[in-house]
Amino acid sequence: MTQGMERNGTEKLESTLQRCILCGRRCGADRAAGARGACEAGRLPKVARWLSHLGEEPPLVGTRGSGTVFFTGCSMRCLFCQNFSVSQLGEGEEITVARLAEIMLDLQATGCHNVNLVSPTHYAPQIALAVEAAKGQGLVIPVVYNTHGYDTPEALSWMEGKVDIYLPDVKYANDAHAERFSGIPEYGRVNREALRIMFSQVGHLQEDPESGLATRGLMVRILILPEGIEGAKASLLHLKREFSTELCVSLMAQYVPLHKATQCPPLDRTLEEEEYEEVLDFAQALGFTRLWYQEPAAAHVGVPDFSADAPFAF
Repeated sequence: MTQGMERNGTEKLESTLQRCILCGRRCGADRAAGARGACEAGRLPKVARWLSHLGEEPPLVGTRGSGTVFFTGCSMRCLFCQNFSVSQLGEGEEITVARLAEIMLDLQATGCHNVNLVSPTHYAPQIALAVEAAKGQGLVIPVVYNTHGYDTPEALSWMEGKVDIYLPDVKYANDAHAERFSGIPEYGRVNREALRIMFSQVGHLQEDPESGLATRGLMVRILILPEGIEGAKASLLHLKREFSTELCVSLMAQYVPLHKATQCPPLDRTLEEEEYEEVLDFAQALGFTRLWYQEPAAAHVGVPDFSADAPFAF
């Protein structure tokens, strides 16, 4: 990165942070002056952990793991968040953009197949500058944008040309459920617009024919919740209409009642196998063939303990 490019990037970053509209809340917080919105993000990126993660989808994990960076904070307040100590309780440490670039290069040096940015939305500008700096220093593995899907066009414009693989959630088909269980307005509209932009940037998921590793494209995640609160069937119908059944979809069965969900029926119970199988059968009947799915019985394996040296049991 030249000095001129770096200066322009910093100026654009400051302008963005003065009136933050990176997530669907569009709260307008002046983060440059120290104000913080619902995500609790400030001027510097805040990171909780980075590690080689073996519990992601196979096209991301391969044999050496996905180089996962967990960012602190989140604009959504999901009652059932399995990463709540990081996303809502603030666990983590503020670092510079330069240090974030070093972390990406370190993950590559340890053999990770990609850099996997978890909950990146509220740090999109800083991440974009870090990716640019890391690529200037030799980063060649794919960059994965692993998001709740509540991203605005402004956030995603920062990532164009820097993200290789988009990994968004489709959390809800019903806005009333999004407000009740995650505390956010207009999730459906924001999410659908975000997916269209992501797809326009990277297209359908592409995989290396020899290794099976994802190299570029869009993979959508749907976490199946008790009593179908997530509205997976409606979401699958929309995804088929919008992107075709060539879209790669990950149907997640790893729901476990955590955080505030333990006092919020029907989220206070685990997912029943029949509930998950019903959605899987529906997706297959629609014609989706690029499906990743899980065994519901193994749900607890995916619950992290960020206080431990090895947060995941994989």
